[in-house]
Amino acid sequence: MDPYAETPCEEEQLFREIHQYILNQSKSGKKIDTENELARRFNITRYKVRKALGVLSQMGIIDRKPKRGMKLLDLGPKNISTQIQTQMDVANFDVREFIEARLLIEVDIIPLAIRRMTPALLGRLEDAINRIEAYANNPREADRWDREFHLLLLEACGNRVLQVFSAALVTYFDKTTDRLPNDPHFFIDVAMKERELVNAIKLGDVERAKALLSSHLSEQITIVPN
Repeated sequence: MDPYAETPCEEEQLFREIHQYILNQSKSGKKIDTENELARRFNITRYKVRKALGVLSQMGIIDRKPKRGMKLLDLGPKNISTQIQTQMDVANFDVREFIEARLLIEVDIIPLAIRRMTPALLGRLEDAINRIEAYANNPREADRWDREFHLLLLEACGNRVLQVFSAALVTYFDKTTDRLPNDPHFFIDVAMKERELVNAIKLGDVERAKALLSSHLSEQITIVPN
């Protein structure tokens, strides 16, 4: 055993320190240090620096270009959501856990969504439903528009933190399309239930809207296999 080898805890601490240092440099408008400069600053080998930078690149935090150095990427909601989804993929969670998490989050954002709903968003929700019906014979397209419907509901709530976490959960289901029933009636039924949900939203009926969405998502637990 190498007595100078770092433990997982020490490696994680080093990663956090490099991550924070790069963030601080970017915030202050300074050019981000090169691999050599980071190695000297932290008194470590370039291999360890490259390893940490590789993780940051995979997470979508930095962009590395040969001979052009690196830059901090825009950490907007979309990128953060992508990072969360990447970590979820690595964790290999059970699909039912994703549905349960969506139930807990999506159903409880309904009051906010109803309060902050706009005519434009209502129109986009109805358009998504129409497209689900139009593509009922094409499971991949119909499922894509079903996910779009749920992402629009999250957008309506107006809370970016909830949107980031929930969007990662909803987008995950792009991977489960092939597990859905290859039956047009399935998506026609989905569209019908989502139209009922939109009608409840239009009426401002919070409890009915929550009950409809809860029922809709709960059914997926029995439909989508592991």
